[in-house]
Amino acid sequence: MNRLVISGALVQIDPLRYSPAGVPIAEAVVLHRSNQEVAAQARQVECELRVQASGPLAARLAQLAAGTQVKLEGALNRRSVNSRQLILILNRIEKE
Repeated sequence: MNRLVISGALVQIDPLRYSPAGVPIAEAVVLHRSNQEVAAQARQVECELRVQASGPLAARLAQLAAGTQVKLEGALNRRSVNSRQLILILNRIEKE
């Protein structure tokens, strides 16, 4: 199963673009910070993750402002066929 749910603040939102087929695509970067229990000890975790939305979700993502707190859900994938970088392909966006 490939499903990721993450919350955080949008720190970068790229302008809406369109695929060659005319499908709207938006990308952003979410900054996640939290305290997690690792090996029975509290640990602060922080990461930035690039996310991508297409279709109607792309328009929603592109309209959000930097700093907006969101909860995102989707699947991890390679950024491109030749890349090892990960990107979260969104299927749900919630403002928190």
